[in-house]
Amino acid sequence: MKTIKFTAFLFYRYYSTGRWAGSTPLLRTRLSMTLLGFIHLIQVLIIFHRTDFIPFKSSDNIWWKRFIMLLVLLPIYLLVAAITKKDDIDQLSEEYKYNWDKVFNGNVFLIVYIILSFALTIILAIIMK
Repeated sequence: MKTIKFTAFLFYRYYSTGRWAGSTPLLRTRLSMTLLGFIHLIQVLIIFHRTDFIPFKSSDNIWWKRFIMLLVLLPIYLLVAAITKKDDIDQLSEEYKYNWDKVFNGNVFLIVYIILSFALTIILAIIMK
């Protein structure tokens, strides 16, 4: 749980500075973590040959596809939202305020983790087809 909250802190820190400053960093943090959760869901579905779990047809309307994706992503988002509270992120902000080494290392590991997650999804999709 602490790793997930630290990841939320890293995303929040990223989205609250730079060109995104002043926008909604908590929402962007939760949406980014929802995307990562969805990637892991896809990986599990590919491993168990259950990609038909998400009911898409090529003839479906684009709005129907978006609605189905909303239904799939909503539980992941609600779980992420329940775990990542603003108070916890603020507490981690104070804890790591002057601990730049851990924050820098966390950012590097997060970037590598995201790249490896995408790569693993692609590799699984190629191997398990």
